[in-house]
Amino acid sequence: MTKIRSLFFENLTLKILSIILAAFLWFFVSGKSKTELALSVPVEFTSIPTDMNIITKVPTNIHIRVKGTKTLLRPLTVKPPSLSINLAKAVSGKNVIQLAQETFSDLPLGVDVVNLDPDTLIIYLDRFVKTTLPIEIKTIGTPPRGFQIREIKITPTTAQFRASEEYLKEHDIVFSEPIDISQMRQNTKVKLSLMLTPGELKALDPKLKISATIEIGETQAQRVIKGIRVDFQNRNKEIGRIGISNYFVDLVVECPLLMQVDDIRKQARISVDLAPLLNKKGDGYYTFPIQVNLPEKVKLLTIDPTEVEIVFKKTDP
Repeated sequence: MTKIRSLFFENLTLKILSIILAAFLWFFVSGKSKTELALSVPVEFTSIPTDMNIITKVPTNIHIRVKGTKTLLRPLTVKPPSLSINLAKAVSGKNVIQLAQETFSDLPLGVDVVNLDPDTLIIYLDRFVKTTLPIEIKTIGTPPRGFQIREIKITPTTAQFRASEEYLKEHDIVFSEPIDISQMRQNTKVKLSLMLTPGELKALDPKLKISATIEIGETQAQRVIKGIRVDFQNRNKEIGRIGISNYFVDLVVECPLLMQVDDIRKQARISVDLAPLLNKKGDGYYTFPIQVNLPEKVKLLTIDPTEVEIVFKKTDP
């Protein structure tokens, strides 16, 4: 037991100093040895020309591997370096940017970049201009059967935009988001949202409001109605004996598509007024115009015949 105690406690001070020295040497040697660390580095684009925009998707991070001592690498795990790319000298179109260690100015001295993924960035920029473009409504569907679009009025008809030159090569008009007209049976006013391509087209007025009035009317159709009987008014014995050339007429009318021909026939009033014959003093042939009174929404196109002939023989008193 005494030998064991002497083994631990004999020259205790010297033994403690040896342990401290060994630990110091281990930390010193391990701190000087090189190791590698993988990092995800955020990318920032600065000094973009005021009349240009980046028009393609660009990486928000790149992956790098750095090499250095553990002492130097340890802070990078808490606060990784950043990548700032200055585009002050960028041109419209394609820009190729080669990445190198010098790009990372905030890396500690003694830390080297051994790999970049990607090591090249391709950035496309487009120049923007102020322009005025017309606005048109885009519709989907068709009105219900029997109805049609008569007119579309947009307010305002044009607006000012900030547009890329590439966009203007293919577009000379701005459309609204599609409006469904499949259930519209009457005039309708709607607010419009424009189809603006992010990064390529932007309204200069942030408070711009677009509206449209869609005028809906009934679809018109032509109908032929044959054999409508003529009503001869004021026909009495005092007139005398008469002969009539036509008792029926044929009509061609324009009416709403859904209106029934039988309804038009029932409501139509076709007449000839014979009252003027009372003032005729002699026998003979006379012509009288045919009067047509049609239902609302029905328009007369032609009538056959347009008049009737009357053979008149006055009754002796």
